[in-house]
Amino acid sequence: MISFSRRPLAVVLLFLLGLAGALAQEREPLLVFGAASLADALQRVGDAYTQSTGTPVKFSFAASSALAKQIESGAQADVFMSADQEWMDYLDRQQLLKPGTRQSLLGNRLALIAPADSKVSIKLGPNAPIGAALGDKGRLATGDPDSVPVGKYAKAALTSLQLWDSLQARIARAENVRAALTYVARGEAPLGIVYATDAAIEPKVRIVDLFPDSSHTPITYPVAATKMAKAASDSFVSFLRSEAALATFKAAGFTIVNAQGTAATDPCSGFQYDVSEELKLFAGSPRKIVAAASTDAPPTLEARQLYEVALTEQSKVRFGEPPTKPTVNEGSYAGMVRIAASSAKTIRIALNEPAWIDVLDGRRNLDSSRHAGSHNCKLVRKSVEFSVEPGRALIVQLSGSTERSLRIAVMR
Repeated sequence: MISFSRRPLAVVLLFLLGLAGALAQEREPLLVFGAASLADALQRVGDAYTQSTGTPVKFSFAASSALAKQIESGAQADVFMSADQEWMDYLDRQQLLKPGTRQSLLGNRLALIAPADSKVSIKLGPNAPIGAALGDKGRLATGDPDSVPVGKYAKAALTSLQLWDSLQARIARAENVRAALTYVARGEAPLGIVYATDAAIEPKVRIVDLFPDSSHTPITYPVAATKMAKAASDSFVSFLRSEAALATFKAAGFTIVNAQGTAATDPCSGFQYDVSEELKLFAGSPRKIVAAASTDAPPTLEARQLYEVALTEQSKVRFGEPPTKPTVNEGSYAGMVRIAASSAKTIRIALNEPAWIDVLDGRRNLDSSRHAGSHNCKLVRKSVEFSVEPGRALIVQLSGSTERSLRIAVMR
């Protein structure tokens, strides 16, 4: 009769139980605390990380200040991604970050926004008329300047432009940037200050203008694993710099920065479709023309040619049809150009400034089929695509520009 020793079997069972426990621990979800402005993009990155590694990721999004305070109070977060350096510094000073994991990852722009149907037009600069645009009772929505990063950036920018003293009593102090965005989207505030990436995801608001970069400290998003983080946190932080993750952030309009917080990649990001042809064209030298102030004999644009178009004060322009996006005449410039008839069924019109584009086929305004824009690119700010009837000459109405001239190209 053959007998088996129970000792080797017990060792095998203990090994298998240990392996099962280790696998279970590896599959335990990571908890990531992220600034509210990261919610959409970071959720997509988390989904991609889970597909790649099998490790689930759970998120908690709020103001960076609130998240840092929660970690300080013992919240079991594995990774923290802040909208500014100060709240990451706050945790670092208390030795609540895992040494060697902190790095800067993303950049952003600060934007003045209004409801999408608002007619307000403001060019941001010293003593810009924000107070007048708010009216008697309107308030300026942004994060709480005492704690929320977007509010602190807003205070710095307004102070730099000599506007803080006159506007500080009119600030609607939101708990985070998404709350400020909602105030404007609902029409509860006529103006707001948010990040450009937040404005891009909300169709009920529009960007009035971007604050000069020089008016505030650079907007950077640092990330770090926490002191109590699970082992997989290092893998997740590394994944944030993967090609897939960076493409997701860039598509959302963020810039990518190096570990020191300076721009590390081409700043032309955030477009929703390929505009590489436009970017090559806009890097060249333009032909200079003057737009017409009416539909009578406007200059004709050739396809795939870059033009610098001089515009007229909008109050002096006689539009063929009312612009679909009305703007105030004061401080705005407009004009008309023509596109010659062709066999193309689709055209794209690209600009280097955030002006409004209307395409007229006779006396009919054509609806755009899709558009792409970027608040990070100095070459191309927007590209709008239209489905057209071949063989028809078209009039392009430009309106609401805050600049006296802009660059334009027609792609077929």
